[in-house]
Amino acid sequence: MPPKKKAAAEPKGSPLKKAKKSFAWEWKDGTSWKAYADEDSELLEHLYATVGAKGKVVTTEFSFNQEHQTKYELNFAKMSQTNLESKKSRTIRRKGDFAAVVKKAVWEWWSDDDEWESFKDVDAQLLEKAYVAGETPFSTKKLSWNEGFDSLYIFDFTVMTQVNCESKTSRKIQRTAAGGSKLFGHKDGEDDGYAGAVGFLSDKVGDTTVMFAGKFEPSLSPAHIAEQKKLDAQSLRKQKKDYGPIVSKDEHGRKCFDEMLKNEKEFCGEWVVFYHSYSSAALLYEVQAAVASVLFRFKAEFASLPRLLCAPFHHIPTAKRMLEEFPKWKDQDHNQAFRLVGLCGTSSLLAHDSEAPAKSVFLAGYSVGPLKGVLEKLLGSCGVPAGKVKGLATEIIKLAVKCGLDCSGIPGGKKCKSGRSGHMLQIFLRRELCDEYVYPSFPFGVPDKKRDKPLSKYLTQDVAIEGQVRITLNPDVFLRATTARMFTFSADPTFHKNRADFQEELKSMLEPILGSEAVRRKAAKGIFGGDPPEWWSAEDQSDLAKMSKGRYASSALDE
Repeated sequence: MPPKKKAAAEPKGSPLKKAKKSFAWEWKDGTSWKAYADEDSELLEHLYATVGAKGKVVTTEFSFNQEHQTKYELNFAKMSQTNLESKKSRTIRRKGDFAAVVKKAVWEWWSDDDEWESFKDVDAQLLEKAYVAGETPFSTKKLSWNEGFDSLYIFDFTVMTQVNCESKTSRKIQRTAAGGSKLFGHKDGEDDGYAGAVGFLSDKVGDTTVMFAGKFEPSLSPAHIAEQKKLDAQSLRKQKKDYGPIVSKDEHGRKCFDEMLKNEKEFCGEWVVFYHSYSSAALLYEVQAAVASVLFRFKAEFASLPRLLCAPFHHIPTAKRMLEEFPKWKDQDHNQAFRLVGLCGTSSLLAHDSEAPAKSVFLAGYSVGPLKGVLEKLLGSCGVPAGKVKGLATEIIKLAVKCGLDCSGIPGGKKCKSGRSGHMLQIFLRRELCDEYVYPSFPFGVPDKKRDKPLSKYLTQDVAIEGQVRITLNPDVFLRATTARMFTFSADPTFHKNRADFQEELKSMLEPILGSEAVRRKAAKGIFGGDPPEWWSAEDQSDLAKMSKGRYASSALDE
């Protein structure tokens, strides 16, 4: 679970009473000692046993810290606990009979049978030692199954992935702490959350005009554009060109990152850029892109489309409206209202990010979850006649598997051969529209006021750009090449190579079904949740959507 940015937490304790256990850890409050909760004592003893009496470790796993996820440094040589946010330090001590068996953390990996398998004890101990020492990424060849092969494995504990540098195979891993809480790479991730919300409000018809942005008029001065061009790519400002140990060792990964930075250099004058990582919802994003190509002239050969159904945008069309609603959401950006309109993203390809660093999540993605029935629901919401939904869904899944798209978790689908389910969506948005649709955030969508100068101003500065964002992906803006340009990069080399052909075949499947003007008009009204915008036409738009890569990848405004 990524950290929530709230006020720093402190231990809950009570005056010492008769011990219920044969051992305890205590912390000093003024002149008196207080006992840690039982689960925290077990955690401390586990960490102490792992790193030793002279070791140091950073943890967020205290029971009193679950809502805050503040980092605490434990220095066992000095017997101190330091809140790394508030810098407050407390003395701790270890008391009692410690002969009792200490519970161990459990490490597991996601198998080809789509279930969690446990690492052998010797491997789990190695991973646990690296994890508690904060060594990430962690590289090793010393694994029980690797004897005689000598392959280099890289473990990233930020997003919980394992990569074989020789075969290029990537797997998800998870850790269950001694106290029982799991740490994994977004098993219930944001794209899974969107999948679960698909179809919600899809039959609602309302006033669509509240979400329409109107005609875009560029307003940046030539001097401002020239200044931004001089500062160069957003991700390279005061930032070393370092792809990290996982991507830098992978030829395909390096090529993708090189192309993303090339795009940034081209667009940096008039456009800001953001990155959205996803995995399990990839097929849904691809289908939405194909539908949008047939109906709305979307350039699906270059990018998938995370949001298409518009009814939720009647309520939340902009970032400003999202910020007005956010305080009402106790589950923050896991709220269904957010998932229907919002995207989690980061403002740099290269900076470290506490939730989903691009360098860490690209190859493996960071979610695993079942998507049973979701594709059918999406097709129905996009205007496909009910009698054709099931058959079309079956054919789409077959096509996706043939082209190499990872469809594990979808009935009838298969895991891609490389095990690389990750995708990166590179999103360019006109600078003039940045503050209207994007706000800077901490994990869970909590607004980051420090970077809100506003955000558009922060992104013009000659500083190391970093940090998360939340994007209100209003289709009226992000369907139009004059206001947004998007590019999809897939970690699996086979699908990345086949993606344009996949989209062509997918559109060929949809065009006969959405072939009549009456069906297209009905579909458009359903997708927009009311009357479509003035720019929309009921003609088949797929041929008009075609554009050369050179033209689309140019920062020029014409469509």
